[in-house]
Order: sequence, then C-alpha cells, then structure tokens
Amino acid sequence: MINLNWRYCDLEVVRLENEFITIDVLPELGAKIYNFIHRKSNRNLLWHNPRIPPARQSMGAKFDDVWSGGWDELIPNDIPTTVFGGEMLPDHGEIWSQPSELRIEDENTVRFLNYGHVFPTVFEKTITLRPGESHCTVHYRLTNKGGRPIDFLWNIHPAAAISPATRLDVPAVLGIVEKWGTDHIQPGTEYNWPTAVDRWGQKIDMTSIPPSDSNIADHHYLPDVSQGWYAVTDRQTKVGFGLSFPTNIFPNLWLFRTFGGWRGLYTLILEVSNSLSFDLALARRSGRCGHLDAGQSIEAEIKAVAYSGYESIERVNPDGSVQGR
Repeated sequence: MINLNWRYCDLEVVRLENEFITIDVLPELGAKIYNFIHRKSNRNLLWHNPRIPPARQSMGAKFDDVWSGGWDELIPNDIPTTVFGGEMLPDHGEIWSQPSELRIEDENTVRFLNYGHVFPTVFEKTITLRPGESHCTVHYRLTNKGGRPIDFLWNIHPAAAISPATRLDVPAVLGIVEKWGTDHIQPGTEYNWPTAVDRWGQKIDMTSIPPSDSNIADHHYLPDVSQGWYAVTDRQTKVGFGLSFPTNIFPNLWLFRTFGGWRGLYTLILEVSNSLSFDLALARRSGRCGHLDAGQSIEAEIKAVAYSGYESIERVNPDGSVQGR
C-alpha cells in the first residue's frame, strides 16, 4: 500500500507499508529512505541524526553539515570532484540534495527520478513493497544521456541504528583502513576480516559494536566480498536489517563507524560500492569505478529486509529471505 498523505518537517513523505514493514521516503531529498520500520517490534532500523532534522537542501550543500540520517544515494561521486570542462561535481553527488520526480507505478510500486546537473544523467530508483513480503525491492537504473562517456562512483548509504548489542555479519575477507577518523588503527593497515589490530597491538572484533562513549571513528574498505549481502542485528531483541546486492556492480563494501568519535554521533554505515576510493579521480585511474558510454544505461536490483528471531545471520539471499545461525 502506498500513502501520499504524510508530511514530516514540512517535507512530503511517500509511505509504503505492508504487514511487516513501514518505509517512509522523502522525495524532496533525492528519495531518501528516512524510516525503515520493523512493524512487529516497532523498531526503526535506520539511524536519525539527533541534532539535524531533514530539510530541503540546495545544490552544492556540504553533506556532513546537513546529514539527517536515513538511507541516501551517493552518485556519481563522493568528495567534490572536477570533471571535463573544469566543472565540479558537488559533495556526495548530485542526487541526495535534489528533489525527485515521483511516479506511482501501481499499488505496491513507486518510482523516483533525478536528473544530473553536471553529468547529463537520469537516475531512477523504483521501490516495491508487496503484501506478505518482509523485504522491499529497490531497482536502480542510471542512464548517460550525453554524447561522451562518464566515470562514476556509486554508493548505497543506509545509516544503521545501533547499540552495544549490535552484531555485523559480512561475507568479507579483507579489510583496509582509510586515513580518516580517530586514527586508533594505523591508516593503510590491511587485516583479515573480522579481526583488526589497533596501534597498541590489541585485537578488534569488527563484528561487535563498542558503546557510544568510546570516542572512536574510522573508515574501512572491504574489497571484493565473497557474496552480495550483509546484516546488522540487535542480539537482544533479535531484530535486524539486511541487504542483498549484485556483486558484479557493487563488489565492495565501505564501513563507516562513529562511536562518539566524530561529531559525537553513534551509528555505522555499510555502503555497497563500486569503488575503493572516495576520490573519483583516483578511482578512475585505478579502474575501480563505474563507466557508461554515451547513451548507455546500467541497472541493479537490491533487496532490503527487516527480520526477527536471530542473533546472527548466515546469509541474506538474493530473493530477500534470511538464513540465521
């Protein structure tokens, strides 16, 4: 069921709801998914910034300074990047800050369209929530409408609601530490997931979450994951959020963590990504980014699931079903 009769912080809300999940989308903010609620437990599985409510943004706004939480789409770049003609792609891309065109496809499906300002692109995000399913399907399509090829980064960016009872299940093999945050782990360090080692030689279990006063913030790349899924589970309530995604388009995960160490915030983001650098220019040189020739499109489909009854997850399947341990 789709309901258009909601507003929040003076913003339009598109609500998709069935017996398992409530999803609230903000079309004026690039179709940000602001709420992803497991209805039986009444738990919102997405994090909200406690100090910054969602608000309309102008093109070129600095993402971190206005970030309200939820699930954003970061495309075609992360940090501001100069492209052909000396033009600048804005911070965290062209989608998150801009209003989306809204089209109701049927009683279970809504499509959001955004048009690039610098790149001549059309970005489509189609969300389907059917009765009887504990997951939604998100179908993406990016089209290059211009006459020359483009390279791009693409990150799906849901901020998770967490606690010290949270567990991460990720089919990663390798972790790489980016130079960002509180530097409690040496930047450039590579480790066998899930055990990192800090500057003092102490082992860190990356599947566990420290408390909010830990004063930790860091950023990790998890390249070439063996399977396309991850899960974030509250072990006390046995409720969690999972994604399944195609690794041929998104071979990597980025793990951004702040446990009080960045702006006093407490959340983590597991971003599915086509890159291993937040700098599009570096990603282009390494060949670790997306590429579209003139007139070409790329499509991807993911499942986002709310589940219960498990303390840890063996796998989130491509059909949205969950296997617990």
